[in-house]
Amino acid sequence: MSDTVRLLRERIDGLPRVRLAHLPTPLDACARVSAQLGPTIWVKRDDCTGLAFGGNKVRQHEFVLADAIAQGADCVIQGSASQSNHSRQLAAAGAKLGLDVFLLPKLDAMSDPVQGNYLVSNLLGASIEPIGMQESTKLRKEELAAKLLAQGRRPYVVGMGATRSLVLATVAYVAALLEIVDALGPDNPPDWIFTTSQGSTQAGLQLGCEALGLSTKIVGINPLDARHEAYQQPEEIAGFARGAAQLLGVTTAITAADIVNSTDYVGESYGVPSEAGIAAMRTLAAAEGILLDPIYSGKGFAGLIDFCRRGVVEPGDRVVFLHTGGLPALFSYAADLVPAR
Repeated sequence: MSDTVRLLRERIDGLPRVRLAHLPTPLDACARVSAQLGPTIWVKRDDCTGLAFGGNKVRQHEFVLADAIAQGADCVIQGSASQSNHSRQLAAAGAKLGLDVFLLPKLDAMSDPVQGNYLVSNLLGASIEPIGMQESTKLRKEELAAKLLAQGRRPYVVGMGATRSLVLATVAYVAALLEIVDALGPDNPPDWIFTTSQGSTQAGLQLGCEALGLSTKIVGINPLDARHEAYQQPEEIAGFARGAAQLLGVTTAITAADIVNSTDYVGESYGVPSEAGIAAMRTLAAAEGILLDPIYSGKGFAGLIDFCRRGVVEPGDRVVFLHTGGLPALFSYAADLVPAR
C-alpha cells in the first residue's frame, strides 16, 4: 500500500493548489459514543479546516480555486440556499485570494433575518444577488456568468452544474482519505466511513479506498433528494470519481452500483431539521462535546446511528464519521433545536 499512497500523494501534489485549510484535520476517538452504539467510532474533524468556521468545502476550494486562477479567472460564481456552507466558505476563500465572489442565494425561509452562514457571507464582502425560490440556480449562474463576461470580467462557476469544479473537489477527498489511513495506520483501515454528502466528498473517499485496495464501505447520507435541483444520482457521483481518477492518472472501475447514497434521512425536506437529526446532534454533543449542524452532519450522524441500531454496522466494527462542518447554521435554527420555554 505504501507505494500506492506515495503515488497518489505525488499525483495530488502535481495539481494546481492554493493553501487554505488547516490540514491534516484531527481524527477524534469517541469512546463514550462508541460504548453507546457498539462500534468503535472516530470523527474526522473537517469542521476544523479553519477559514470562516471551516467545513469540507475549504479543503475542496484549494483545488477548485487554483484551477480558476490558472484559467485567469478574476471572479467566481455560486448559488445555493441562503444558509449555504459552500457559499460561506467560497466567500472566505475569495477574500483570502483576492477573487471577487458572486453569490445567488435563494430567498428561502432562512434568508430573513440575515444570520448564520448568510450573515458571514455578507461580512466577507461577497456580492450577493438573491433569487426567487422557484428560479433555477443553474440557469441564473449561467446568466450571471454571461453578464460578467460581457462586462469584461473572467468568471469561474462552481457548484451544481459546474462539472470540472466538482471533479476537482473530488480530488480533495482522495487526499482526505489518505489522512484517515495515516491516522489509523495502513494495516488498520476503517470498516466504514459515513459522511453527509451527495457528490464530490463521497466520490473522493470512494476513489481513495479503491486506489488503496481497501474494503472500507463508504456511506453517503444525502441531505436532499430528487425534489431538489442539486440532487445528484449515484451515476453522477461515480462520474466525479472517474473524472478525478483521470486527473490523477489512476484507473478506476467505480460505477453507480458502488455508490451507497441514502436519502432516507432527509426528513421533511432539504433545509428543514429532522427529529432524528436533532436527536443525533444531542447524542454526540452530550457524549463527546462535538457539535454537529441540523441540516447536514446532524442528519448524517442520524444515519450512522440507525445503521448501528439495525445491525448493519455491527458491534466491534471500526467506523469513521466525516464531519463536514456547517456550524454557523446552529444559530439560525435555534428555535428548532431548543423547545420553547
